[in-house]
Amino acid sequence: MKNSSIEFNVIVQSLALATLLLFAVVGTIQARGYGSGSGEGENHNFYMPKAESRFFAIYDINRDGFLGWDEVTAMGMPIRTFDQTDSNKNGKLSKDEFAKMWARPPK
Repeated sequence: MKNSSIEFNVIVQSLALATLLLFAVVGTIQARGYGSGSGEGENHNFYMPKAESRFFAIYDINRDGFLGWDEVTAMGMPIRTFDQTDSNKNGKLSKDEFAKMWARPPK
C-alpha cells in the first residue's frame, strides 16, 4: 500500500512539473511583442509586434538601435516617409518612431 502511494505522488509531481514547463514554453512563444524605444527607461505606450521588431533588427545594420538614412534607403523607404516618421528630427528612426509608422503609415 505504501509503495503505490509513493508511485502516485511521483506521478502527480511529474504531471505538475510537466504542466509548469508547458505553460512556461507557451508563455515564451506567445509573447506579445517587444517594447519599443531606445531602452533608456522611458515609459513606452507603443509596442512593436515580433514581426516588425525582426524587420527593424534586419535593417539596423550597425546595431545601434536606430535606423539611419542609409539603412532605410536599403529597405526602399522614400525620403518623404522618413522625414514624416522622424518625429524628433534627429535624422534617425527609433523603435518607437518605427512602431508608430508601422501602426499608422504616413500619407
